[in-house]
Amino acid sequence: MSSETPSPAKKLNLERASNFMRQFRDPDSRELKKLSANQFMEVWSHYDRDGNGYIEGTELDGFLKEFAVSDSMLVELKAYGESMTQMNFLRDLLKEAKKINDVSEDKLIEYTDTMLQVFDSNKDGRLQLSEMAKLLPVKENFLCRQVFKGATKLTKDDIERVFSLYDRDNNGSIENEELRGFLKDLLELVKKDYDAQDLLEFEETILQGVEYSSEGKISRKQLTMILLALAKHNQEEDPET
Repeated sequence: MSSETPSPAKKLNLERASNFMRQFRDPDSRELKKLSANQFMEVWSHYDRDGNGYIEGTELDGFLKEFAVSDSMLVELKAYGESMTQMNFLRDLLKEAKKINDVSEDKLIEYTDTMLQVFDSNKDGRLQLSEMAKLLPVKENFLCRQVFKGATKLTKDDIERVFSLYDRDNNGSIENEELRGFLKDLLELVKKDYDAQDLLEFEETILQGVEYSSEGKISRKQLTMILLALAKHNQEEDPET
């Protein structure tokens, strides 16, 4: 009885099922690539299995076990001013994870405690959206650029670039994780610490203002309305720009 060799697509699906974070790693260095806002929300939705707006308990254990720690993470931790004891522990864990491609339960407990000390800013023993955004390597928020702060006139090209950035499947609308990624980036401009409930309330407020589709999509026209309102708001906040 001959064994069938799995196709590359099937192999990728099997890897995603066994370790969701693997698809976001460089295949050679195993370093995590910088995530787009859409990818970040995809990761968040995957690990927030009960949909309560937090990653906690077994969800947190599962995420950290698959996330492990990368060399780039050690650099980011230094920026948080962590102690050498914590840094050395994470460095040892990195070496162990690279050797055995897994993390023991004891190490996972230590790792979870250390990561929460660093990133759980409100010390509630779980990760909320804004804390997760600091933990994962996320690309620079495109909406932080000066043009969206009312410093210069918003052009058609600017709007097209934003639409293309968030419409990852090129289907002509921003929806699902694309929409939540866009709104997360938008929320970060006005709120430093936020959770899933903040994002939901923000989504309702923003989308009601542009009469969005009942299917939960926004078009180029609706995106234009949002970006123009953002630029106007920022200009009123800082009239000198």
